[in-house]
Amino acid sequence: MRLSYSLNKNIFEATVGSLVNKLHLSKRRDTLFFEDIFINYIKECEDAGHGEEMKRIGQKWMAVSFKTLMPSALERLPPVIILNMFMKNVWINLGLMKNFHANKTGDIIEIRTENEAITKVIGNNYFSVGLFIGILNIIFGSQVDVIEVSQREIFSKYVFKIKHGNPYKINSKSKKTYDKLNYLAPIKGFTLRDSFKRNIFQLKEGNKIYFRDKSLYTVENTIFHLLGNSEILLERIPYISYDYFKEIIRKSSSKEKFVLLKTLLQIMGWGIITVVYREDYIVVDIKNPPFGLQKEKDNWNFLIQTILGYLWVIDKKFNLGDVVETYKNIKITYSKN
Repeated sequence: MRLSYSLNKNIFEATVGSLVNKLHLSKRRDTLFFEDIFINYIKECEDAGHGEEMKRIGQKWMAVSFKTLMPSALERLPPVIILNMFMKNVWINLGLMKNFHANKTGDIIEIRTENEAITKVIGNNYFSVGLFIGILNIIFGSQVDVIEVSQREIFSKYVFKIKHGNPYKINSKSKKTYDKLNYLAPIKGFTLRDSFKRNIFQLKEGNKIYFRDKSLYTVENTIFHLLGNSEILLERIPYISYDYFKEIIRKSSSKEKFVLLKTLLQIMGWGIITVVYREDYIVVDIKNPPFGLQKEKDNWNFLIQTILGYLWVIDKKFNLGDVVETYKNIKITYSKN
């Protein structure tokens, strides 16, 4: 389904500081994020020997998301139908791949995909394997073994064995708690819909969103909390972010760059943003940031480090200072001291 149609029909609801996705899964809060920053971070983690951790994080993300957000009506469908009709549409509409098909023979599940976004860029990766494991864990209620993985730029193949008798269980926030934390009362202001009219973002290829010729992901934000809590190579994120933004942030005053930062974060669904800038420091205040589905604490360090990389485009002297978290609010200070 085209994003433009979803916006017009309020299937994808864009308000100031929030993106609510009502397509396929239960209503949930999504964010937009910079594809190159996310993928290059995953690549660095896997290249540094953290592949198994990336697989477990991908698995947990899909498991808690599907466990909590899967409509009850789907539970009565055969698992292969869920994969080939439901999950196929979810992943294709999120821009994660161009095609998907699953077959089941006995306890063996074979998944074939085309043009996986992550695999296409970085090649072999454990993270994508984890995504499929997490879905299978939930729809079969069982642990699974990985039998075969063949990841290629265009076509990839995955073979798993369902371990009946080995139940899979995972804890998450309740949907009620998740909805309460992520509720944001509508206010007047600039939204994602307005960003297309002003040509800040562009829609291409039907569903892909671009910022200055760089694509953005629509992401259920639990993944960022899981990565933040993992503490794996978070110190590398500002460098990845800086390399990304230095190529696309046009020559302009520091004030204009601060305004752009506020605008981007807000229309991408990261909350109600206030940026206060002084000569020696900047304070980014985020009201109603997006909370995750994981049972563990929420963690916005991935976003915090990404902002630091953006600020380095303005001045490499910026460092992360105090981070103060109160109920549904984060206040981040970046100083030049």
